[in-house]
Amino acid sequence: MIPDPLRQHLRSCQNIVVFTGAGMSAESGIPTFRDRFEGMWALYDPQDVASLDAFRHHPQTVWDWHVQLADKIRQVAPNAGHAAVARLESLVPNVTVITQNIDNLHQAAGSRTVLELHGNIFRLKAFVDADELFAGDHSPIICRICDGYAVADECGTYATKDDLAAIVLKAGPIPRCPGCGARLRPDIVWFGEPLDIYVLESAMRAADTCDALICIGSSLEVQPAASLPVRAKWGGAKIIEINPEPTSLSFHADVFLQGKAAELLPQLIQAVWQSTNY
Repeated sequence: MIPDPLRQHLRSCQNIVVFTGAGMSAESGIPTFRDRFEGMWALYDPQDVASLDAFRHHPQTVWDWHVQLADKIRQVAPNAGHAAVARLESLVPNVTVITQNIDNLHQAAGSRTVLELHGNIFRLKAFVDADELFAGDHSPIICRICDGYAVADECGTYATKDDLAAIVLKAGPIPRCPGCGARLRPDIVWFGEPLDIYVLESAMRAADTCDALICIGSSLEVQPAASLPVRAKWGGAKIIEINPEPTSLSFHADVFLQGKAAELLPQLIQAVWQSTNY
């Protein structure tokens, strides 16, 4: 599976990045992005349910679509690939998971350092309509509860961040921030939105400084996320790719393992870090 020189290098690594895409979660039964727009949602254009403009004009429709997706995610569990990534933390000094997925499965499997490039569907944040907020004569205040621009002139006196954290994505009317009253939305990256700059910068630093990067289940077609394995390669890291089909990275990787992460990742960890055949 792994040439012996590369196996010896991996055993000596101090910093490993695991970069995961939709294929990782698909093995748990979570539909990929394209799959989400089939079935009962086939009549919707992605822009109609996953963009700021859609939430601005049809907020309840957008909320309901995400509720259905969240309910589907709640029915699945981390697979053997997620468990293998979490186990790697006990074998390597520093492991950083960088994921394009929004499903929280890495954390559920036990991974501690997870950078979510596209957010987390189970986290909520304030909906900020900057054009409307700054149309008046004065700048809005920042809510101390949701960290968004407050709808009201001041935040509620008795509300806390724990009150916000207790609100979940579920069927029903769209909830509001208990402090300022702003409508809440899933804390994920929609069409036309930039990635969180702090998460992206942390991911780039991890890619730039890692000794090896394991790329799993990503089509590597979405930027800027797709550039992270390339940055790691430029920085001298060894690259291992696990995917059902070759990608643009495959021919530049030190090893390309074709297949499913739930099968190949446990085998990789066993062969490199847990084998007694030194």
